[in-house]
Amino acid sequence: MKKGDIINGFRILEDFRVAGGMSKISFAEHSGKQFFIKEFLYPKYPTPESPGSEKIKAQKRKACEDFENHHRKLNQLIGTKVSLGGNLVYAVAFFREGPLYYKVNERIDTTSLSLAEISTLPSDKINIIARSVCHSVGILHALEIVHGDLKPENILIKETSRDAFTGKLIDFDDSYFSMCPPKDKECIVGTPEYYSPELASYIMDEDDEVSGETMTLASDIFTLGIILCEYYTGQKPITGTELPTWKAVVEGKTISFAKEIDSQIASLIKSMLDKEASSRPTIRKVQNTLRDIKDGVKSLEPIGKKIVRVGLRGKAIASVSKGKDEVETKIIDKGDIEKTLPPISKTPKKVGLRGKGLEIK
Repeated sequence: MKKGDIINGFRILEDFRVAGGMSKISFAEHSGKQFFIKEFLYPKYPTPESPGSEKIKAQKRKACEDFENHHRKLNQLIGTKVSLGGNLVYAVAFFREGPLYYKVNERIDTTSLSLAEISTLPSDKINIIARSVCHSVGILHALEIVHGDLKPENILIKETSRDAFTGKLIDFDDSYFSMCPPKDKECIVGTPEYYSPELASYIMDEDDEVSGETMTLASDIFTLGIILCEYYTGQKPITGTELPTWKAVVEGKTISFAKEIDSQIASLIKSMLDKEASSRPTIRKVQNTLRDIKDGVKSLEPIGKKIVRVGLRGKAIASVSKGKDEVETKIIDKGDIEKTLPPISKTPKKVGLRGKGLEIK
């Protein structure tokens, strides 16, 4: 198909280009709206003119029918939970034209934010992106669907308002139902640097000793942990090696981060990167943890014996004890502020905040 061609009512807007080796992509127009369209290079449905014996053609037709039924079932299920314009971008059409299959999605206008740029956003902005992605994954997991190829390229960042962003989850070509991955492992493409330990084990198993039942929703959680690390730090988890994250975890390497992040976020990511799938949190637990983290909160190491939580708008001046009598003044992010004060005196202290007094015991 080339620019100007019409297929199933969609007019191709530009020549198809290869994407990932297993498909070609372009944009199309239908009824005044623009769409993203993907042409699958595999499988190919055998036509009467196709070479090969009838037996071989029958086998190929069966494989194509399984492929088609799988994609239709996934898309129909997802369609019962979401609608156009949402953060989970499902196919509006899936069809075969001649020997080739096509999938059509709504076109998403995205920003050009890199992972490094996302990591420099205020924490409340990163939290919104992270929560939007987890919400979409949560919809899939509620349907017992494993995305199978989570990676930043499959999460389109869209600006919803000035300096506010959300993540749009796309590409379910490698998705499968929990504990039922494709038996033909060549059909599992994925992205090696975002593999979970069990996905790598399943793909590299040449003797069919690894059961498909090991391929559960927890595989997505591991991959999502890598992505969240990139959102908050700009880099993948630090393991002290050049190994991919899954391999480093299997070998027992310690996880650290490229920069200091909220202690709750750090703890969450480490739990998501657990070697044992059964020990990782569910997506619901991940969502709840992200929701409970207050925007703009800085978790400080306790210096004194008493922690006081103070709600303030804008930025606040906080006095943090550095020793017995020494006090350091710091500017702390807006939002709920977690502040540590030493038990120096029982006398209430006055802290002036824009002319208003605040007593802290």
